[in-house]
Amino acid sequence: MSCKQLIEGQRYQIEAYLRDGFSYRKIAQRLKVSHTTISREVNRNQIRGSHYLPEVAQAQALKRRHQASKKKLSDLTVTFVEYALSLKWSPEHIVGVSKIIELPVSHEWMYSHIQKDKLNSGQLYKQLRHGHRKYRNYS
Repeated sequence: MSCKQLIEGQRYQIEAYLRDGFSYRKIAQRLKVSHTTISREVNRNQIRGSHYLPEVAQAQALKRRHQASKKKLSDLTVTFVEYALSLKWSPEHIVGVSKIIELPVSHEWMYSHIQKDKLNSGQLYKQLRHGHRKYRNYS
């Protein structure tokens, strides 16, 4: 059994099997998915706890998938981050200010952006306050 998302056709099959009184385990065997996948699918998409509608389930799945997709940052946000780095602001400071000016960005994204820039022979990593210097223990 594989960990794949259900497709629309499988949702219609689930509805038909449920109408015929099949258990979640039997449905899972026939669709070659885990029985917990069937259980979660039905519980997540039941209408008022009684009926499973595949049309509604498919629409909800597409909506959840779209909401979970990563959004590309605007060029204005990237420009702001690079400018703030040139002023020697810390990534955490930039995150705080970016929320205030409604250009939200995470410090994880900034570090990965700096790393990509460095791999492309960029100079952003030199703008970091500490420049990723290694800690030295002088004791």
